[in-house]
Amino acid sequence: MSERKRGVRAWYGRRTPPDENVIFAAEEAEGTPSVLYDHVTHEGEYAEIVNRIYNEMDSLKRHPAEFRTWTVEDGMATYFQAILDIAPTDMRSRVAILQRFGVFKFRAADGPNEKKAKIEAIFLESDEEEDYEAILRVQAKTLIDLWSPNENTLLDYIVNQPAQVGRMLADRLSPTNETPFQIIGHPFQDVRSTDLVDLAESKTVAYERDSAIHLVTDVREVLENWDVDAEGAGGCEQFSLLDALLLHEVVELWLREDDPEIDILDAHIIATTFERYLKGTLLNVAVEDFFLDWPQPSAQEVAEQQKAEMEEQQKAFAAFMDDDDAPDNLDDDVDDLPMDSDGILPKKKKKVAKAPKEEIKPDKSKEGKLFRTKDGQYYRIVDGKKVRVKKKTE
Repeated sequence: MSERKRGVRAWYGRRTPPDENVIFAAEEAEGTPSVLYDHVTHEGEYAEIVNRIYNEMDSLKRHPAEFRTWTVEDGMATYFQAILDIAPTDMRSRVAILQRFGVFKFRAADGPNEKKAKIEAIFLESDEEEDYEAILRVQAKTLIDLWSPNENTLLDYIVNQPAQVGRMLADRLSPTNETPFQIIGHPFQDVRSTDLVDLAESKTVAYERDSAIHLVTDVREVLENWDVDAEGAGGCEQFSLLDALLLHEVVELWLREDDPEIDILDAHIIATTFERYLKGTLLNVAVEDFFLDWPQPSAQEVAEQQKAEMEEQQKAFAAFMDDDDAPDNLDDDVDDLPMDSDGILPKKKKKVAKAPKEEIKPDKSKEGKLFRTKDGQYYRIVDGKKVRVKKKTE
């Protein structure tokens, strides 16, 4: 396998990110993918989609109230839920994420035990069966009182001022921005499904690497179907699920360009928070649906399967027609079977009675007389037949 630079930031539907080697193996099996959009030339199949997303981001910058109602509590609850869904489950890892992107607000009198107790209260899970959204709201309020994101960061804007996110992403997608990026499509058209199983198990449909957003193109149709079926499900109706997926990767692209050392998991959580501002958790549901039937067998696999089935049928037929097992009168039975497509037996020809052979009666005028042949032999006519005789000598 060829050497590739590591640093894949993927959209994935599991708690753990995909192994980069899984993505590289799928790329190796496919060969050369297609460029769906090039930001330098502003050309490609997805050029219209990118231009529309840019215009919507510009509108979000100018008129945020037209997109959706969004409070600080909404933003904090969404970010907190993303941490719970994606980050490791141990409290130390979750607290470390909060420390990297914000500050805790303790009272001066709080000692180590008081601080620990307050942090634990944020992640405290109730043993009682209660409404998940209600519990999440309580936890978000606790988090607001105890922690806040670093000011003037992308996370701060997602939580508190989505209009500023629109401004930053519109600037990145603007046709006047000469910083290159591409959207690369992976149809995996001639790739064997067995080579894509690991990618499917990781539930990866997009990833960003080296200023290029890579997309499993088959997912688009499923996302568009969900847009129709889930119309009015919430979020920003101005954006489709494909838009949300692409913007998730644009956010990861922006974060890496802003801080090349940013942790991949941290960037994924922040991008997921903005994705859920756009469409809630609907993208996760749609992607789950997509992987119910993906990958499909390649054309070569289908041909191989058909050939194998044909060979099995031929073997079964040959075994059935084995001479040792066939009945003795099989040929006679086959002769009587109709061979025409309409299944009608041919009519038998009527038998025509043959005229009786004329009986040759002996010539009575020669009966009993003696005759002599040219070579001197003698014979007599007896019942119409020549009977050789010896003539008596005198």
